Amino acid sequence: MVPLTPVLPPTYHSPSTHPKLLTEEPILTITLLTISSRYMQLTGRGGRSRSYAIHEKLWTYLRGMIERMVWGQEQFGSGAGGSAASDEAETQTSSTAPWRGLKKGSLRTLGTVESLMLLTEWHPRALHFPPGDDGDELIVKEERWPAEDAGADVADGEGGFRSQKGIGGKRIENWLEPAWRSDRMCWMLLGNALALAFELGVFDRTPEMPSPGGDTQRPDRESLSYRLREQRVQKLLYVYVTQLAGRLEWTSMVGNLPGLRDMGRRLGEHVHVDVVRANAADLSDGSPMDDAILNCWIDITDLMKSGNERLFPTRKVTRELIRSGSYVSLLEDFAPMLRGWRENFNALRMPDYIRCVLEIEFEYVRVYINSLALQAVVERCTSNAGNGATPGPTTDAATPNPRDRTGSIAFSSLMGFQDQEYIKEVVDASRNLLRTVVEGLLPGDYLKHCPVRTYFRIVSGAMFLLKTFALGAKEDDVAISLGLMDSTVEALRECIVDDVHLGVRFADLLEVLTMRIRSRFVRMATGGGNRGESRSPAPAHRAQDQAEQATWQVADADPDGGNNTGYLLPPRGDGTRTPNPLFGISTASVDPDDLNVSIMPPPPGSFNFTPSYNSNNVDANGNLTIGGGVSDDGSAYPADWLGLDLNPLLNYGGGGVGAGGGASQAYGSGVSVGGFDLLEVLLNDMEGNGV
Repeated sequence: MVPLTPVLPPTYHSPSTHPKLLTEEPILTITLLTISSRYMQLTGRGGRSRSYAIHEKLWTYLRGMIERMVWGQEQFGSGAGGSAASDEAETQTSSTAPWRGLKKGSLRTLGTVESLMLLTEWHPRALHFPPGDDGDELIVKEERWPAEDAGADVADGEGGFRSQKGIGGKRIENWLEPAWRSDRMCWMLLGNALALAFELGVFDRTPEMPSPGGDTQRPDRESLSYRLREQRVQKLLYVYVTQLAGRLEWTSMVGNLPGLRDMGRRLGEHVHVDVVRANAADLSDGSPMDDAILNCWIDITDLMKSGNERLFPTRKVTRELIRSGSYVSLLEDFAPMLRGWRENFNALRMPDYIRCVLEIEFEYVRVYINSLALQAVVERCTSNAGNGATPGPTTDAATPNPRDRTGSIAFSSLMGFQDQEYIKEVVDASRNLLRTVVEGLLPGDYLKHCPVRTYFRIVSGAMFLLKTFALGAKEDDVAISLGLMDSTVEALRECIVDDVHLGVRFADLLEVLTMRIRSRFVRMATGGGNRGESRSPAPAHRAQDQAEQATWQVADADPDGGNNTGYLLPPRGDGTRTPNPLFGISTASVDPDDLNVSIMPPPPGSFNFTPSYNSNNVDANGNLTIGGGVSDDGSAYPADWLGLDLNPLLNYGGGGVGAGGGASQAYGSGVSVGGFDLLEVLLNDMEGNGV
């Protein structure tokens, strides 16, 4: 687990160092045991029950130690309520001594700072349950909110209100409620860690190396290993506090402390790539490889901080950037910085699991920054609708409708060429993030042991990807994205340490969202007309006899008897079959003259013949091939265009667009409209229509 986090305290792998760990770093010792006890299942009779009991005992003890540290009650001298120890003994054990961070058994050490950061990475199981003293809240009356309240429930006609259903029976903010609690806990833990670091002099501006006997107030500073560890804690606090504050849109507690950005590069300069390659297996504290990894974290944090300051300082500023169009030039400025990080990162050779975690962090920042283009398009939709204006010019002055006599919206009025490019960046980065989870972390069982922060990145990237469907995509692109989404959901559900792990809740949310989106996709046939009846489930070019075709045709049919894409792909060469990512999407095309449906049309030139990924493209071995598809008459056609009906967004009259708005803002899951998540608006789930 330690390699999956930048928090890397001095190693205590050798049993001979365990007494030192226990006596000098008591909170760090119990923290490591508490975290490990949740993830390690004991063998033998009652192993699981004993594991739960041990974890609970350790967490109770650790919580008491942290409380004593916070209240300054780790020990007492000869004052009131204390023992009658001698003055000399009191001097040697006082928590206020200049060498307060070195005293054996002290709770106020660098190890405690590291422990608090570790708890933000891996939470105790108790976080997912109410506190033990909530007996008076076991029976509470269900609250009823007034209908005019934001996100109001709908009157049930019997003097009350029926609960709002939302996605799968709950608002997205309710799905993410454990993440809300996690963020608040992490913020308080980091606040205490930062306060203790200041107390220990971590941020004091001192000479790089004190002269012998020159720094009598801090004898610990004479140790080079301690100073390296101290500077590492500085950088870690910068990374953790800055990232969390940026994601929550709060003011960072570290601010612009003097020398904070380049702290640690005074004793250990930035490592040359060749040195890192030669020491790729060395992850000990202060090693070149370790320094290189931490510098990667700092650079990612700087990118996120810069994005927050320039793109999302306040909602008012962000909306003005969108209104004026100046956000495009800002996104252009970030492009070379993102490419530069990627180039430097690719030049480093490091263990796969560390690379995967950093890949996810980078792709999340890439999604987060470029998502401003997605927000800009949605802002134009709601602004035009709210002003009563049409989204674009019409060619027929006698019929001033926003869709130019078709079921699609005027494309150029809502999305410019630059927006397309940056939204493609969002899609590509989201896919890379999910692909890293499925192909990088899942095989080695690393996903189960990943920090909570990584799970937040995963669900945020997945929700950003789902929101790009609002702007439409080719059928093959939709299939690739949904295939990755399905694999991610399965991975999150299977790779968990217990049944209250956040991965289970996130998997349920993403599964419900993808199911709803599949049922709401609107198909635009690139060849015109309705091709739902002309498609043959078995491609004409598939070299198999009629009996075999009939077999998989029946198995591939929609189990609900509807006009949807088949559930299973045709068998592969080994006879195995995999779920079709397009299952649940209707094969019927929208009538181009239907003004009751509004979808974002493909960009100009997208109707050219392009590769497609659908159930008709299957070779003799059952593998998907490149090509649009084949109709019954043998003619080829390009991929269809799939999108979500934007009428709920165009007709929405409440509130403006925010980078997240409420809970969805806090967890970096993308655009919201009037306090509702964009997906809730598009799926009509803000009016109580649950699954």
